[in-house]
Amino acid sequence: ADYSNGLVIIDISNPKSPIQVGRCGTKSARGVYIQGSYAYVADDTNGLVIINISNPNNPVQVGRYDTAGSARGVYIQGNYAYVAGERNGLVIIDISNPKSPTQVGRYVTAGSALGVYIQGSYAYVANGSDYSYGRGLVIIDISNPNSPYQVGRYDTAGSALGVYIQGSYAYVADRENGLVIIDISNPKSPRQVGVYYTAGSALGVYIQGSYAYVADGDNGLVIIDVSPFVQPPTGKVDIGPARKIKVNGNYAYVIN
Repeated sequence: ADYSNGLVIIDISNPKSPIQVGRCGTKSARGVYIQGSYAYVADDTNGLVIINISNPNNPVQVGRYDTAGSARGVYIQGNYAYVAGERNGLVIIDISNPKSPTQVGRYVTAGSALGVYIQGSYAYVANGSDYSYGRGLVIIDISNPNSPYQVGRYDTAGSALGVYIQGSYAYVADRENGLVIIDISNPKSPRQVGVYYTAGSALGVYIQGSYAYVADGDNGLVIIDVSPFVQPPTGKVDIGPARKIKVNGNYAYVIN
């Protein structure tokens, strides 16, 4: 998701020499989720854009849904797309027909829904702001996609911009407040169990194994051992401003 450059597809078979093989222009691609032959793009004020990537060399847009708000993040589970729609909250879209997506549910959070992660029957929404502090993590019951409702909330000290779930913990990229770790074993009563204050601005997070990979703004990529929740960062790479991150195998892919 390359903002004004749209969706960019890169061959990473040789991590030392990645090559762009395809591109599909969108308005302002902020997030992307891949499932099967489709890429689901959170395209800012353009809503949710669905792109057929069965041929990576020639990706083609096949569908779009106007989410009314600014689509900032997206997560796919089954036949539904869960879109973090900023001030429009969490928007749930039926994508069983990629050419004709339809909204089936929505829950308006108190702040700005900027990131979303789905696990089981719950949506975990990073509910912060690009410019200020407040709100934190919102937990929404999506067992009935047509009627989602809030079951829990934890107000972080910073501004929640991204969230990743592993097991019973939510890892929240909380801007100047760093990485916040929240116990979600009881979704109705989440509680903070750890925090690591990064030197930059935590904008995105990805968990693999016992490590958290944090896109830390001007501070680059920060790697944190989260197994005991109290360890200092295991490593740091200066790559310029880091905004979002995904990890696959032995490699971290960072948008900067």
